[in-house]
Amino acid sequence: MQDKQMIAVFDFDGFLINSYELIKHTFEKFGLDIGDENRFKNRRKFLKYMGGGKEILRNFVAFSLPNKRRLRKALTHEFMTYGRIYPEFKSTLNRMIDSPAIHVGILSRNFTTSPGTTIRTVLSNSGVKEASMDFVIPIPVGSKKTNVLKAMKSSQYQQCWFCGDEISDYRSACDAGYQVIMAGYGFDHRQRLMAKGGVPAESIFDDPRSAAQYLEGLLAAMLRS
Repeated sequence: MQDKQMIAVFDFDGFLINSYELIKHTFEKFGLDIGDENRFKNRRKFLKYMGGGKEILRNFVAFSLPNKRRLRKALTHEFMTYGRIYPEFKSTLNRMIDSPAIHVGILSRNFTTSPGTTIRTVLSNSGVKEASMDFVIPIPVGSKKTNVLKAMKSSQYQQCWFCGDEISDYRSACDAGYQVIMAGYGFDHRQRLMAKGGVPAESIFDDPRSAAQYLEGLLAAMLRS
C-alpha cells in the first residue's frame, strides 16, 4: 500500500462552514442577540456568543446555566438539520478523501453537545464522503490544537497543511510545524489576521472558492509527484 505523503487538517466552524446564521437563529429563540455578523466575528472567546456592548447586559440577564444546556441542545439540532459546508469545498474534499496520497480530516472546536457527530452529520448532509474521511477530532475547551497537531505529524508526510480561520489556528499550526491556509471570510477577517496575528497576505483567502482552488492545486501537484 502506498504511504500517505500529505496530511490536510481542516478547521470546521469558520473555514468549512459559516456558523453565524446557525448560531444567530438559535440564540434568537432564547431571546439573545449576538449582534451583526461583522461584530460577532471580531469578538473574542465567550463574548462572541454573549453579544457586544449593545447586547451583552440584556443577554446576561436572560442567560442562565439551565438555558446554556438547552441552548447547546438547540444549537446541535440547528447544525444537524440545517448546517451545510460551503458548496465550493464539496468536490475538493471528496477528491482529497479519495486520494491515495493524502490523510484528510477535521480538527475543530464546536459548541454543540456532540461535536464529532454534529460535524460528521453536516459533512454527510453536504454530500461529503465523511465515512471515508481519515479522522474527525473535536477539541475540548481548554485543550490546545498545537498539542494534537504535533501528535498527528509524522515523518512519513512530505507536507503537513492546516486550514483555519482564526489567529489562534495560525499560531497553533505554525508552532506544530504545519503550512497554513487561512480563511479571510471566517471568524477573523483578513485585516485582523494580518495586523493582530502576523499572517502573511499570501496565506489568506477571501472566499471559499479561492481557498478550494488553492487546495485543488496542492492535490494536483501531490498526485503528479
